[in-house]
Amino acid sequence: MFTPRAKKQYFILLILFLMMALLVIGFSTILPSLINPVSALILTGGFALTAFISLLIFFKGQQSAPEKSVFITFMALGVKMLLSFVLALLFLAIFKNNQAGSVILFFILYLAFTVFVFLTIFSVLKRRSV
Repeated sequence: MFTPRAKKQYFILLILFLMMALLVIGFSTILPSLINPVSALILTGGFALTAFISLLIFFKGQQSAPEKSVFITFMALGVKMLLSFVLALLFLAIFKNNQAGSVILFFILYLAFTVFVFLTIFSVLKRRSV
């Protein structure tokens, strides 16, 4: 769970979160009417948290038996998807952030953090199979 490789990926996730947060803050200062900076930072933090939870589950599964690791990998991806759905429900339905800028930001952040999780999982599985 906290192997050196996992710690490295968690650190890279933190850097990705900080970069996205700075981009969101910069973009919201340029066009303040398009994106609410507070809700955008909450959304960025939510996606970073879902990616972190998914990676925690994945790296915990990598330490277990090989026959369980495949199931736990799929479980980590499923948990990430479900947490993203919950985040979408909270963001779009409950907090009423259905402006065009907010919806576009939601999909950009979802894509960025999902690609990061997939690339992390694929790189770990590739090195493990070699």
